[in-house]
Amino acid sequence: ALKWVSKCEACQMFLGRPKLAALPLKPIVIDEPFQHWGLDFIGTLNPPSSARHKHVLTTTNYFTKWVEAIPIKSTTSE
Repeated sequence: ALKWVSKCEACQMFLGRPKLAALPLKPIVIDEPFQHWGLDFIGTLNPPSSARHKHVLTTTNYFTKWVEAIPIKSTTSE
């Protein structure tokens, strides 16, 4: 493995870079339901659903931990 890594151009580019120190984590204070949400897209799904949905929008309420998954056809606003 070392022989392969020593010949890998991309590996050599990142070999000497200093590592950044991790910052301490700070908790998110949430006082009530529906105050903070997490959103993310899943996809592109292949093959798409029978209704031609290619992506899934996931939402998570940080207070209640409620999760919704909404099928969507596109990630654009149109």
